[in-house]
Amino acid sequence: MAVSEQNIRNIAIYAVPKFLGYGINFVTLPILTRILVPEDFGVVILASIFPAVAVGFVTCGLTPAAQRYYFEYREDKEKLSALYFSAQVFLYLFLIISTVAVFFLKDVISRFTMKNNTYGMAIFITYIAAYLGQIVNFYLSQYQNMEKAKLNAFFATMLAVCSAVSNILLVWYFKMSYMGLIYGLLISTSIVCLTLLFYFNKNMKVVFSMRILLENIRYGLQVLTKSLTGVVNKFFDKYMLNNMISISAVGIFNIGQTIGNSLFFLMNTVWSSLQPVCYREVFDRGDKASVSVGRLFTIFSYAALIPLFLLILFAEELVSIIAPASYHAAIDVIVIICSAMATQVFGMYAGVQYAYNKKAYLIFPITVLGVIANVGANIALIPRLGLIGASFSIVIYYLVTNGLLVFVGQKLYKIKYEWKTILVLFAVIMAATVSILVLRSKRPIGINLYMVKLSYLVLFVFIGLKAKIITKHSARKIINAFKIKRKYAQV
Repeated sequence: MAVSEQNIRNIAIYAVPKFLGYGINFVTLPILTRILVPEDFGVVILASIFPAVAVGFVTCGLTPAAQRYYFEYREDKEKLSALYFSAQVFLYLFLIISTVAVFFLKDVISRFTMKNNTYGMAIFITYIAAYLGQIVNFYLSQYQNMEKAKLNAFFATMLAVCSAVSNILLVWYFKMSYMGLIYGLLISTSIVCLTLLFYFNKNMKVVFSMRILLENIRYGLQVLTKSLTGVVNKFFDKYMLNNMISISAVGIFNIGQTIGNSLFFLMNTVWSSLQPVCYREVFDRGDKASVSVGRLFTIFSYAALIPLFLLILFAEELVSIIAPASYHAAIDVIVIICSAMATQVFGMYAGVQYAYNKKAYLIFPITVLGVIANVGANIALIPRLGLIGASFSIVIYYLVTNGLLVFVGQKLYKIKYEWKTILVLFAVIMAATVSILVLRSKRPIGINLYMVKLSYLVLFVFIGLKAKIITKHSARKIINAFKIKRKYAQV
């Protein structure tokens, strides 16, 4: 089994909207961090805790449900129209009802989640923005189902651009502090949601079906529990940092986590291209694909870990460019989170093992165990180590979750991993992480630090050569994948 030029080209295709979105964020972040203090970012993230939980409950998981039932109804236009119209009626109706309820309870919610009732309006606006964002995701997921990638990418880009422009105008020009970020999110989601409402429904039939709506809600509630574990995993550490340290600590940690988590999207972009190859190999050849799928994992891991490895080595330089000294505590957070996320290549890849045996339901209890480990680690480590404790809690979460996914996955479908290469690759990443953290604490002369970084880069390339991932043939494929055909240049 070989990775084709088309697979390599797909990585770039899938990456364009994500790169653009993150590119805009990285351009605006240096401006925002020089206007806002860490406490402002802390308020924004803490104001998101309640909306993240509440919106999921109120919408009853209709977005993932509609994504699933599209494939069941796609041959029946009447049912598909009923699915779209009924889901939208429910979503917009409960937007109105829940918004009124949250408005009257906003100060109570603020006191409970942020230990202060002065942030009620921030929570209220964030709730509306989060709900509208959920509706936007409903539309975008349907365009994805229809394989209308250009429309999906256009509106996703539109959302990123509107958000960036709104943030800069409200924070910098109108001097609205953290509320500028919150109102910016509301403005951008409102514009995109309203545009999608009219564009998506311009040729839609008005067909309401309570039966189809209830069918989708029943399925949506089943997957809701999984999304809630993600919410706990995302926000519990921030809640602890606010209670144990300060809102400023939350802001610094969130900046570091945001930059670190950007690597997840790059890793997922690589996986988006190679996933069809992996699934096709397993489903076509069964157990006979064990060796070839293991080889593909080595290639996938090496490609996905390149940006992560570079960020571990150069996180200090990146943060120094995009943020002033008051945010530099986020550097160690980024380095530790990146090392933790290295194991996510196993988490992504293991999905094929569960899908092949139709036992995806096993993923949920494994995720729950990971969240429990994360919560326990946060409780134990944050009071003692602060930001570093919260960062190591993420390491524990990924180790537990991905370790269990691989252990159980190997029972379902045996993949012959190239363990020698994989272990050497991860050893280099872990060694680089420890070296950077130790050297940062000792503040060596600049040339010594960069000699260490260069040594790790050379070692990483050597692993690729030794494992025959970097070859003349693979280099030629990459070059050919990005060549612009003459016929397209003439268009």
